[in-house]
Amino acid sequence: MPEFTYQALDARKQFTTGQLHAVSIDAAVAQLTELGYIPLSTKANAGSRGFAWKKLLPQPRVTKREVTILLHDLALLLHSGLPLDDALKLLEDGASAGMTRLLHQLRGAVGSGGNFADALKSHPATSSPELIAIVKSAEAAGDLEHALRPLAEERSKQEKLTAKISAAVRYPIFLLFVAVGVLVFFLTFVVPQFADVVRDFGGHTDWSVMAVISISDYLQANGFLIGMTALAVICAVALAFWHPRSRSRLIAVCSKMPGIRGIMVLRRTTNFCRGLGLLLSNGVILTDALRLLSEAEVGGNHLKAISDHIRRGGRLVDAIAETNYLPPLAARMLRVGEETGALDAVAMRCAEYYQAKLTERIDKLANVVGPAAIVFISAVVGTLIVSIMSTLLSINQMAM
Repeated sequence: MPEFTYQALDARKQFTTGQLHAVSIDAAVAQLTELGYIPLSTKANAGSRGFAWKKLLPQPRVTKREVTILLHDLALLLHSGLPLDDALKLLEDGASAGMTRLLHQLRGAVGSGGNFADALKSHPATSSPELIAIVKSAEAAGDLEHALRPLAEERSKQEKLTAKISAAVRYPIFLLFVAVGVLVFFLTFVVPQFADVVRDFGGHTDWSVMAVISISDYLQANGFLIGMTALAVICAVALAFWHPRSRSRLIAVCSKMPGIRGIMVLRRTTNFCRGLGLLLSNGVILTDALRLLSEAEVGGNHLKAISDHIRRGGRLVDAIAETNYLPPLAARMLRVGEETGALDAVAMRCAEYYQAKLTERIDKLANVVGPAAIVFISAVVGTLIVSIMSTLLSINQMAM
């Protein structure tokens, strides 16, 4: 996202300057206006215009984990009695380059009279609708430090869960690439060494050996084209995962596969219940909470339908049952919370329950997929070797 340098007057009519990220100059001016500034000049930095060689270098960025640590440390400092501006300044010591720029930007917005929620909107790493809604509600209630701590804790749980899922997915993908690499090496470099001998043998060669030789010949003849096609497919998948809408569609397709569908349902339920409980416990009304969860890609169109049902006077659990969005047990738990007026607490308990089930399911899947993949790879390679060696031994016996 392009970076802009601005000069403006803050709420106290004092001159200030700084940098912010926006998609265009108009968007940058709109951000300044929302923060309570009076924009004087806004221009794109030289490095953000057109193509520059600096874009090829790694740019400082702020990860989700760093934002979570920021929220946790900020809660501790605010609880100790430090003002928000002083707490942000203290956190700049020892921070990374990306975090230093973020903290400086937040301090500039807060120091000019803006609130912390609006300051978070000025940076892509902290512009999550769910985060901004909780901070805005906490600031209105004057209880920012007590809202940041549970928010940081829940973000930590979600990050650990995401890391666990990623680790469980990476291992089978790694084994798949290893298997493909071994097979390609075997078919490209090993099989051709024996292909001529097998062809010269005039007897009845096993069909599997001839099939392996035919595949080897095809790879040798079209190796460059196949390699470029595979590289293009990998790049297309990577770009699709980089784009939010394409990533959501790919995940939706993958979630229908056997063995993965159950995990995706558990993960969706965990994220929905955790987000709902966290938002409701911080004073966000139910319809706004559903809208924010929908914007955060927790539920998409299903949550929009649920939110519309509630606006028409319906109940949450009835809308969930109509859309079949959550498992029956989760719907019953939320029904109890809605009837007793403790929907936020019940939603958090439901999130803990389904997170435990999700962790257990991931562990079981990882324990099965790894050995199964190894056995499959060994069986395929072993079968190819045995077939070719059997043919060569037959040739040797005929020669003798």
